[in-house]
Amino acid sequence: MSIKKKMGIGILAGALGVSLIGGGTWAAFNDVETLDNSFNAGTLDLTTNPQTELFNLSNLKPGDHFTKTITLGNNGSLAIDDIFLTTEVSDWVDKTHDHLPLSANGFEDGKNSEEEFLKQFKVTVKRGTDVVYDGDAFGLSNLTNSEISGSNASAAIIPGGSMQFEVYVEFKNDPTSYIGSRLQEQNKFQDEGASISLKFEGTQMPGEDK
Repeated sequence: MSIKKKMGIGILAGALGVSLIGGGTWAAFNDVETLDNSFNAGTLDLTTNPQTELFNLSNLKPGDHFTKTITLGNNGSLAIDDIFLTTEVSDWVDKTHDHLPLSANGFEDGKNSEEEFLKQFKVTVKRGTDVVYDGDAFGLSNLTNSEISGSNASAAIIPGGSMQFEVYVEFKNDPTSYIGSRLQEQNKFQDEGASISLKFEGTQMPGEDK
C-alpha cells in the first residue's frame, strides 16, 4: 500500500473517531418537567361602619338616651377569628360653676373628675342577644384588648361577612341634691364632655395544614 493511501486511511479513521466522540453526547430519549411554585399571603382587613365616628351628640341632659349600631366587616381574603377592643378617653375638661354651693372646706362643688363625669352615662353593648358590656362610660373607657367576639369554633367574620353591635347610652337622671340646697348635684356636670375612641383589632384564624 502506498504512503498516500496509508495517510488517507489514517486521516479518515481520525475523522470517524471525532465523529463518534461527538455523537456520543446526544441522548435518544429525554423528558423535561418544570414546577412553578409561589407563596402568596392572604389579607386581613377589618372594616367599621360608620367609618370614623359612631355618635357626636351635644346639649344632652339627664334622662336622654340613644341607640347606635356598629357594623364590623371583613374586606380581606382571610377569615377573622377574634376581635379585641381597646378604648381611650380624650378632650376631658372640668368646668366650674360659681352658682353651686360651696363645700365645707371652701372649694367649689362644681369641681369633679373625668371618672365622676363618665359614670353619669349608662352603657350597654349587645351582639345580637348577647350582652358584651353592661356598665357605665367610665368602665367602657378602661378596656385594653378586651375580647368581644365571643368563643366560637368557626370564624367570627368570614371574608365578605359582617358582625353587628348595638350600643345603648343613657345619661343617668340622679335627683340627689346638695345638702341644704334644692340644687341637684348633677348640675356640676353642665357644659362638660369627653371623647371615647374605640379601637378594634381582628386576628387571624389558627394556622392549618395546607
